[in-house]
Amino acid sequence: MHIPADLTLNFFPRTDPGNHDMSILQTPVNANLIIAVMYKDELLLKNVISDLENLYEIVDSTSPSYSFSDISPYYDPEMGPGIKKVICSFKNTVHRDKLSEIKLKCVDIEEKYSINGARQVNLDPGLLSLENFILATGKNFSHRIYLGKGVFAEVTLMFGKKSQIKELPWTYRDYLFEPARTFLLETREKYRMKREKILKNKGV
Repeated sequence: MHIPADLTLNFFPRTDPGNHDMSILQTPVNANLIIAVMYKDELLLKNVISDLENLYEIVDSTSPSYSFSDISPYYDPEMGPGIKKVICSFKNTVHRDKLSEIKLKCVDIEEKYSINGARQVNLDPGLLSLENFILATGKNFSHRIYLGKGVFAEVTLMFGKKSQIKELPWTYRDYLFEPARTFLLETREKYRMKREKILKNKGV
């Protein structure tokens, strides 16, 4: 099918319009590891964060706790009412292709604290970059991409200019509300500095 030149530029933008060579495959800059924790017991939260730090080192910031049950009762039948949630950001960035492995480690922690098959804690790992926020999940759906070993990924949020958050039809609502919204935007700015340091060390 012939595509007019003016449409080609619109649908297939190039960083260099004068370069007609094929794209070069490159490893992207590491992303900021985010793990959201749903819980009810404060001591359990403390133990879970300790487990996560043993795996991924220092949590450099944590969102204020907020009531997830007030936003959605989805997990109440399994975990009971009164579920709270915090979002943890880790100091060290991670390779983006490690997301499925991180999800599997989070499942191990969930199972460690489960009682009679019911989770007492729910962990949602994700990757935050300048362009988007991606979450890992074990549930397939039309907009999710399979990563392997039972793990899928979805773009949950996109970021625009001037700290603009672009929601998608499947975006989890709590990430659009406070305090999660501000926390993610602030973490993105902190990641911007981490990213610059990585690029500087690479001589880019």
